[in-house]
Amino acid sequence: MNTMLNETELTFKAFEQNTFRMVCEWARDYTKEFLERYDDYLMETRDKGAYRNKGKRKTTVKTVYGEVEYGRRVYEVTREDGLKEFVHLLDEQLEISGVGLISMNMAEQMVSSITETSYRETASRITEMTGQSISAMGVWNVIQSLGEAVCEDERQLVKEHKAGNVSGEKETPVLFEETDGVYVRLQRERNTKGEIKVGIAYDGWKKTGKNRYSLDGKVVVAGFSTSSEFQAYREAAIAEIYNMDEVELRIMNADGAEWVKNICDSDTVFQLDPFHRNKAIKENVPYPEHAKRIHSLLEQKELDELFKYLEIYRNSLIDGDEIEKAERLIAYFSNNRHGLIPYNQRDLLIPDSPENLEYRNLGTMENHIGSVIARRMKHNHASWSIRGGNNLAKILAKKGSGRLNEVVNKLKKPTFERRIVEQIKAHILSAYEANKKVGKGYTYPVQGSVPNINSQIKPARQAWKVITGVSID
Repeated sequence: MNTMLNETELTFKAFEQNTFRMVCEWARDYTKEFLERYDDYLMETRDKGAYRNKGKRKTTVKTVYGEVEYGRRVYEVTREDGLKEFVHLLDEQLEISGVGLISMNMAEQMVSSITETSYRETASRITEMTGQSISAMGVWNVIQSLGEAVCEDERQLVKEHKAGNVSGEKETPVLFEETDGVYVRLQRERNTKGEIKVGIAYDGWKKTGKNRYSLDGKVVVAGFSTSSEFQAYREAAIAEIYNMDEVELRIMNADGAEWVKNICDSDTVFQLDPFHRNKAIKENVPYPEHAKRIHSLLEQKELDELFKYLEIYRNSLIDGDEIEKAERLIAYFSNNRHGLIPYNQRDLLIPDSPENLEYRNLGTMENHIGSVIARRMKHNHASWSIRGGNNLAKILAKKGSGRLNEVVNKLKKPTFERRIVEQIKAHILSAYEANKKVGKGYTYPVQGSVPNINSQIKPARQAWKVITGVSID
């Protein structure tokens, strides 16, 4: 302590950083010893007739406290067809997934960060905030593997839904749906954009504060896909959460794109998104008095009069560009005539809302879609491959649904036998051994050296739970 206090340039920031590094070094040593002792146990208890020991091989696992190198044995086994293969019993016991040797805590850090920042920024953040140094490409590889695992789950869900095996438990009389497309830049194709289709479903609005509401029971789907593929997964994802037999009314709010209307079944009430409807008027009618009249006829639900007025307005124009814009508006409104009037202004029999929920005006689709996809993927000159963009969109959709944890769960969780864990812990974590480990071979990076701490350090029960995922209470 005197050595540290005598450092003229010592700050608490430096002290905190160096203490963190020292604890990470201890954790790496501890993990290495634990894994190798567990590998010894598996060697001793294996079926020696089936698993022939071929010696140790080194590997590494990336954790939140740094990269741990350890040795584990490889075994030769003979399959039923007579062919030989080599396996690592320790990897099988820990159920290391195809993502590579990445701990779940590490993957969780990556997934959480990548939904907000770029791959490069995520790598930098993880390097700064953990004991692990990782490159942007390293983060990319993990995210792609996890995204593809999510895609495989989607395919299985669609298959089960088509077989009639998917039915959620949440019941609602009305299901609100919003669908839109977000165009993002594509890599290797100059001036080319690709459309990520996005769909949201929910059962109403929950009041969270004064004039503040949030969507309840939100289900979000997204990805590069054809209309039929998107529709198949959208229906399956909704059915996974909601009991569709109890839904009496489905309301679709969209911008009027042809592919969106094609995914609506005959029982779905279509509404042209008010934001896009009003935007079309603003962009195509430059005269305030005419725009005001168009809005007034819409509010009065006088559609016949509206189209008559639009024809008169077009015929009164002389400028070619203005005529073209008027015709564009007429075509847009004609193609979406049955959705021009908001759902709650029609003569619809709308069931009462569930307790603690409200039915409100639809018209914030752009905000909902933007918060899911556009904010992360559309700005900062970002460009995407179809594969990379699709995988990230799947992860962002999971976040939008409040199910981001499911992405990390694609990594299989380590499983240890409790009895053996206790035995190994007893050998490794005596107070004396732990005391010797801390600071062993460690160089204090500012000035001087880390002083020897003579007081005993008791093993932290919660630290053990974090490191192994096993409760010792």
